[in-house]
Amino acid sequence: MPKKDLDPGLLLLDACCLINLFATGRCEEILPVLPYRLATSGLVAATEILSVSAALKSTEHLVLLDLVSEEETAGFVRFAAELDDGEASICALAVSRKASVATDDRKTIRLLKREYPWISVVQTPELLYEWARLAKPAERVVREALQAVRARGRFYPRRDAPRFEWWARFFPHG
Repeated sequence: MPKKDLDPGLLLLDACCLINLFATGRCEEILPVLPYRLATSGLVAATEILSVSAALKSTEHLVLLDLVSEEETAGFVRFAAELDDGEASICALAVSRKASVATDDRKTIRLLKREYPWISVVQTPELLYEWARLAKPAERVVREALQAVRARGRFYPRRDAPRFEWWARFFPHG
């Protein structure tokens, strides 16, 4: 598939990235600043992130997409053979709609790189880096947001994650 057919503006977020963004306590500030049209699957919203599903439905900066075509349903079945249902739905939508994927799940990242190398993958540190770069909040605000992700979202990026060095500088003692 040629890269020119991709829709680089559409970014499909999986449950882990959504939970991390909501964990910041600043999701309504972050989402509109990110340089993407943000979406997730109805399946992720309905089954994987129940703790934030009410907030998810109330945000105007995130669209819920359903698997509507035979291609998307078949893609979901293929991906679900190797991934959890939420990741499978996001990947099926991304392949069908030629979009990018936001995930921190290593298995999903490996599968996409192997089978669909033209699909761009973005991770939580990159999303929060972009917010900090574009919105230019005070360093204290960024630190608080990242600390909230670590505490509430129980997430800390792997050393090989994009923007790990940027993230780690907010945690000088590990």
